[in-house]
Amino acid sequence: MRMIILGLVLIAVTGCSSNGLTTLKQIDSNFEKEIVMTNDPEQTAQVRSIVTNWMVNNGYNVSKETASPNAELDDDQVMFEFNANWWWDMATYMRFVNLDVTDNKGNKVAELDFDSVRYGGFDKFGNAEERLNLIMEVFFQKISVQDAERQLENGKDKSLKSAPTCAYDC
Repeated sequence: MRMIILGLVLIAVTGCSSNGLTTLKQIDSNFEKEIVMTNDPEQTAQVRSIVTNWMVNNGYNVSKETASPNAELDDDQVMFEFNANWWWDMATYMRFVNLDVTDNKGNKVAELDFDSVRYGGFDKFGNAEERLNLIMEVFFQKISVQDAERQLENGKDKSLKSAPTCAYDC
């Protein structure tokens, strides 16, 4: 019986989490097109604000207007779609992040998939805003994947604040 309890405690402590990019095609470092954000009502205003503020603060041209994912774009525009999913495991945490950028012809320019539950540990319980900012820095080639992983491992995003209090997609 003690072995069963010890095994359950070990599983609970180690969890099944990590910081992991599962797909990465970065935006060209010379990127200069206007970014049009999708107006997907399924996404939280908090995530949209973090992502948009990061782009504006880093000198990217973000349209003040949003559009549906299949809207017609000008030659100098790209569509930026994002998805962030929240899960619950003792506390809420950002489980998945998906970023897709397509040009005006529907061709994928860049994409990123992040899954915080890829390895073992408590790394999934990080600060959502700092984690999203690191993801954006990698996506736009401001820092390397290795630098982002080092920052995540060293706890730059480990505070539990900023996570919404809903589970799954919010």
